[in-house]
Amino acid sequence: MVQPLPRPALLAALILLAFSARAADVAFSVAPKAVKSSDATLISFTVSGRTDVEVAVLDGQGKLVRHLAAGVLGGEKPPPEPLKPGLAQSLNWDGKDDMGKPVTGGPFKVRVRAGMGVKFGRMLGGSSYTGLLTSGAPSDSIAIDTDGSIFVKMGSFVPQLHEANPWQVRKFDKTGKYVKTVLPYPASTAPAKAPGFKLIDTGDGHLTPANTNPLDVVLFNFGDNLYSHVVDGNLVFIDARNAKLNFIKTDGSNTLKSVPMRSGPEKLKWASWLSPQLAFSADGKYAYYSNVANTPYDGKKPADIDPNFPQGRIYRQDLSKPGADPEKFYDLELPDFAKKPYWMPSAWDKKTASGGIDLDAEGHIFVCDLVNQEVVELSPDGKKLSATKAPWPDKVIVGRKSGALYVVSCEVSRGYTKPATLLKLTGRGDGAKVAAKLPLTGSAGQTMTLDETGAKPVLWLGGGADLIRVEDRGAELAPLGTSIVNPSKDDIAFVCYGDVDVENEDVYITEGMGRIWRYNGETGEGALAPIKACDLAVGTGGLIYTWGDTGSWAGPIARYFRDYKPAPLTATGKHTYGNVYGRFGRGNNAPGMDVDNRGNVYVVCGFNDCNVRVFNDQGNLVDYARKGTEDDNGKKKEVPVFISYVLDQGGSLRVDPQGNVYVLEIGLPKGHVPPKGFEKDAGYSLSSGTIYKFTPKGGEFKKGANGFEAIGAVQSYAGCGPNSGSWNSTQSVCHCTRPRFDVDGYGRVYIPHGFTYNVSIRDNADNEILRFGNYGNFDCAGPKSAEPTPEIPLGWPIFVGASEKYVYIGDGLNHRVVRTDKTFAAEALCEVK
Repeated sequence: MVQPLPRPALLAALILLAFSARAADVAFSVAPKAVKSSDATLISFTVSGRTDVEVAVLDGQGKLVRHLAAGVLGGEKPPPEPLKPGLAQSLNWDGKDDMGKPVTGGPFKVRVRAGMGVKFGRMLGGSSYTGLLTSGAPSDSIAIDTDGSIFVKMGSFVPQLHEANPWQVRKFDKTGKYVKTVLPYPASTAPAKAPGFKLIDTGDGHLTPANTNPLDVVLFNFGDNLYSHVVDGNLVFIDARNAKLNFIKTDGSNTLKSVPMRSGPEKLKWASWLSPQLAFSADGKYAYYSNVANTPYDGKKPADIDPNFPQGRIYRQDLSKPGADPEKFYDLELPDFAKKPYWMPSAWDKKTASGGIDLDAEGHIFVCDLVNQEVVELSPDGKKLSATKAPWPDKVIVGRKSGALYVVSCEVSRGYTKPATLLKLTGRGDGAKVAAKLPLTGSAGQTMTLDETGAKPVLWLGGGADLIRVEDRGAELAPLGTSIVNPSKDDIAFVCYGDVDVENEDVYITEGMGRIWRYNGETGEGALAPIKACDLAVGTGGLIYTWGDTGSWAGPIARYFRDYKPAPLTATGKHTYGNVYGRFGRGNNAPGMDVDNRGNVYVVCGFNDCNVRVFNDQGNLVDYARKGTEDDNGKKKEVPVFISYVLDQGGSLRVDPQGNVYVLEIGLPKGHVPPKGFEKDAGYSLSSGTIYKFTPKGGEFKKGANGFEAIGAVQSYAGCGPNSGSWNSTQSVCHCTRPRFDVDGYGRVYIPHGFTYNVSIRDNADNEILRFGNYGNFDCAGPKSAEPTPEIPLGWPIFVGASEKYVYIGDGLNHRVVRTDKTFAAEALCEVK
């Protein structure tokens, strides 16, 4: 079992500090020279102090033909071969390229660089307009302010499993133009003004929130529903899990106030899948709740529902009395079920008889009755005043000025929700009329609010990937353009997996559910690809290898040219081969894949008992003496494997030019020293992984006396994550996510960690060369952005890929790629003589 030796934390910190301070002062005390002999070229140089170096051979056109060496000189551990301990170096070049072939095209030059660093380059693919307002269950996601601007709660494009839903709140003006991201806070926020964040003191002065989930970015939990109006300068979140109303100021102070919705569950119960609906009296004294009942998962008759907390009941809570519990305000008049059976609520629909709720200017309460299919009007003292018929009334907003009822009509049937219709009703009761109607598309109407600041009322209707403006023109409800969110399919919607075409400076991102985006690192241009995949890897010549060409977690390997046309194998004439299997997870769960410079594809596949298999450049499964098992329609069968038993809570994989294979596995080695501030962070310790390097002979993982052992591994690199597991994700073990690291032509390892918001670059002997990046939200977009701090903002670095010039980081929080540019404190070029 390979384990890094324990290191005293203080010593490590002091060495790193000294290294960072001196990096800019590094120079060559003896200039590089390259002297050719009959059988090799001797390269020699001396650096002035502790630093990292890289040595490359260039041809006559300046093209790099051999990655000769890279590593830290004067570090804690010896540098990787062919470098030697000490500041003075001499190494031989055998006249061959990275493929082991004799090179042509001289005269050749040797380039030696020292003191690697990175600086901010540019952002790729991100947009403040991408995200889902609702994912799966309907939720309220829009709040209107007094000036007509709106706050929109937007979440991830990938289904969230077993977790609190991660989301952001973005502010748009009344025309739908993006203004700023309110939550999560920008990195410039003072710690005292960042309520809801659990902050980690990393000692560098940067705002560093602790993540609470290994599956996705969950930095705070104010509640998954947003009340439709800003109240006295506060966004109001309904935290149904913890039975609280959370008020947070939007004036920049971020002041947070929490009000319990009950003193205890015995006072008011609701099923965990329900989202209570909320309305306030004009003076803010009372809160009214609907869609609150203690219902079974799948009720069949009224007797299945807790009679103490029945469906159809409206509650009122006196907020002026601290600690006051909600009280019964009104019960909807439901029919006799024995005589007239009606739709019953269930977890499939996440609704009860009492749907949306709102108040008019006089303080009258309006409640959607989904059983009787009417909007019931109640007086402030709880008396029924009218009932206005409306088919399947799900949401209601009352015009404070006109008194019109705007109702979202949406039929519900055991989890299937048809597209809704927006109705404008004038009058009340039997005298009410449908003054206008508008059929909606997609999920629009799952959340709604009303802007009455202009000459004509404007409704905002959202749901899923849509958010539209609709103007009330009297007898017509007129959409004002298309959805303001997700306007372009070419904007990256989610970052799951990725790889870099190092020859073309193209970075590929998959969402894990089918879609792929490609962006050029030089120009910043990019678009949605016409092919699908769960995961992918890029080989020599820009050939694209995909896992699951339908976007599924199971399916064949497919090969394409850069223009996305199929690239058939010479042996078969087909561009697909093999069959690899993962499982459903965050996105789709592809443990990992890569392709070497000879066209061999390495995949980590399987359900729980995974292994590394290799397909050659003709699509055939490479035979090894080592065998593993796979599930074949419920039956176990043996397959040849390169590495056996890879627990799929890890699995990310990379291959270097020499055929060494690097595999990520969950868990940290004994003696590992976490970054400052993370010493006691459970998320870091339980969700981090270790990368193990295997030679071309392969190896195996197994449970041993000393824990999880990597048999055959020759080096390890700890601190890559997060990897989902049993920590804070499910009641058992989750196999839903892991990061994607990279290994460059020199053998340097690029390691992301979402919890620490940074990337570590290490030489092949596990000496750290550089660590960079800090927490940043979407508005943190580099030194020239509205939020210039930090220089390299990373909200959830889940993927990293390196080329000769750049390091690309896929940021899951901000659904974009951050390009950082490599720099060197010293560089010298010498001819081979």
